[in-house]
Amino acid sequence: MVAATVQETTLYLIRHGEIEANVERRWHGHTDSELTELGMEQATRLGHYLHEQHGNVRAVYSSPLKRTRRTTELINAHLQLQPVFLDGLMEYGIGILENTLYEELHGKLGFFGKIAADFHYAPDRGESLTQVMTRMLAAIADIREAHAGEEVAVVGHGAAMAIALAGLMDGKPFPFFQYHTSNTGLSKLVLGGDPRLDFFDRTDHLEN
Repeated sequence: MVAATVQETTLYLIRHGEIEANVERRWHGHTDSELTELGMEQATRLGHYLHEQHGNVRAVYSSPLKRTRRTTELINAHLQLQPVFLDGLMEYGIGILENTLYEELHGKLGFFGKIAADFHYAPDRGESLTQVMTRMLAAIADIREAHAGEEVAVVGHGAAMAIALAGLMDGKPFPFFQYHTSNTGLSKLVLGGDPRLDFFDRTDHLEN
């Protein structure tokens, strides 16, 4: 008996353009931030690059937060597709710790030590690593099912996408730092049999 051929779905994972919190090194998870002028230029350049280099993209999915919506709009000026906004693609929300400097999260607050020790730990009014990984992987599975054999752009966030990649590639949500990307960094995730990253955090569009 011949095994059925698994159709590969290609996801171009895109982190949103720059926001002020990125410059200041503050954590904005569910905090709804606008792109900077540079962030808008980054997204515009990426839209042109996608259109020129990856013209087979057939759908665009995005987190509904302002920074990803605006990134999607600027990319989509070149792709001319109808975007779909999914709550499951939102950034890792850390509740009462939102807007805190990364230095403080690493240092006196011990946040990264706590999430490393317990994947179910969540700050007050925030999420756990397990919750973020679960919703992200569910969103990715839904996109894959809807677009078997197609290429899709997915506009999301640095930490949430890194957690999803850690879950897919390593089977656990932490550590996820090795999968953190640049603003408008482009990664190619292929889902068929075992997931694979054909390239990661490409920023060619920002170099010209």
